[in-house]
Amino acid sequence: MSLSKAIEKKMWPFDHPMSQFNLSRDVLYNLQRFADDIPVADLAASNADDLGTLIHLNKMHGAALLAAAKQFPTIGIRYVLHPLGHDLLEIGIDLDREFEWSEKAHGSVEPFYVWVEDHEGVNILQWANVLFRPSTSSIHLDFIIPIRSDRPPSVTIRVTSDRWMDAGDSAFVSFENLIMPHPSSAHTPLLDLPYLPISTLRNAPLQAVYASEFGALNAIQTQSFWSTYQSQANVLVCAPGASGKSVLGELAIW
Repeated sequence: MSLSKAIEKKMWPFDHPMSQFNLSRDVLYNLQRFADDIPVADLAASNADDLGTLIHLNKMHGAALLAAAKQFPTIGIRYVLHPLGHDLLEIGIDLDREFEWSEKAHGSVEPFYVWVEDHEGVNILQWANVLFRPSTSSIHLDFIIPIRSDRPPSVTIRVTSDRWMDAGDSAFVSFENLIMPHPSSAHTPLLDLPYLPISTLRNAPLQAVYASEFGALNAIQTQSFWSTYQSQANVLVCAPGASGKSVLGELAIW
């Protein structure tokens, strides 16, 4: 992405990020000469007088640099961890816009990539593309990642602009104090029951709908049939994928 953006911007990767703004040559030259190692965030937190002195120019040049620094796409990252089970973790991520919007610099939209990578920085566990608009102050995302038995020590959240060079941030997420639920073994045993035929529904139109798909309910549907079809009580059915839970949900509606 960095190489692609460098080609699109016609910049060298080592050029100062502020070179992406329409600043005067004197400002850019003196910025790289006298303040090349100062982060853009520090420039944005300064004032026109200090910036003018820093780049050995006057207050007017400092004001131009300050305005550009405040418009440089900067995103703040906040996160909250929500264990969903013994092997699933939800990371609630809030991305806060921390730059001033300029239609000239940003147009109508600013795209960003967001991802969670493993502690080795090798694998991307979850990712998304988000769009900031002039009216957008914050964007919320929920990433769900698997947690294996050999739990990794951490993950990293990264945000980077799709268009601007060096416009991005990261957040280190430690799992040192993370407490995950213990694996549950309280599963209802699957009883060895004879499969119920479609006629058990006692509803001719409904029987006609399902007759073309199957002639009898499977083991899980048979065991859960009375609770879902004949009872008005709340029912929780948990089973592997493609085991017939959707049909049970449809039967519950009838």
